[in-house]
Amino acid sequence: MKNILNIAVLFSLAFLMFSCRGNDVPEDIHEHEEIEKVTLTVTESGNTGNVQIISYIGGNADSPLMLENGKTYSVSVDFFHKHDGEYESMLDEIIEEKDQHFITYEFGGITANLMRTDGDVVRNDGKKLGLKTEWSITSAPVSAKVFIKLYHQSVAVDDHFPSASNQQGKVTGGEADADIKIDIQ
Repeated sequence: MKNILNIAVLFSLAFLMFSCRGNDVPEDIHEHEEIEKVTLTVTESGNTGNVQIISYIGGNADSPLMLENGKTYSVSVDFFHKHDGEYESMLDEIIEEKDQHFITYEFGGITANLMRTDGDVVRNDGKKLGLKTEWSITSAPVSAKVFIKLYHQSVAVDDHFPSASNQQGKVTGGEADADIKIDIQ
């Protein structure tokens, strides 16, 4: 009986010694920063000098995107998180982790062909990420919108969806880190 009591006391002391190491909460190993702002820089092709910068914050774009039938636009997208009250680009992190990310585009109320440009980031699987694109508009906008999603850890990606000449992109699995909608006029 005395041995059982000694073992119980030793077990209790060991438990107290290891459980009273402070109230430190384990640090999150995976740092996941929330995307709080997305910007589109839209430059009309040719020497027009027409550039639009659209910011999407808190579920709203600061202005509609102005696109015209028969014109082509170079479009680049950037993603931001807030740090110490300032927006900081996450572009370097997205490029560094390019195989874990993919951007899809979808148009509604307008016909547009989207090409992922030569200047776009290429993932190790040969698919273009979608940070730099070119949009050729082939119809006038009618209550039009563009939907842009940045996916994280998709099982499969297709940068030639729905076709090789219209590369809006498609994913299987993963989760959307950013999901935005911008009106087009």
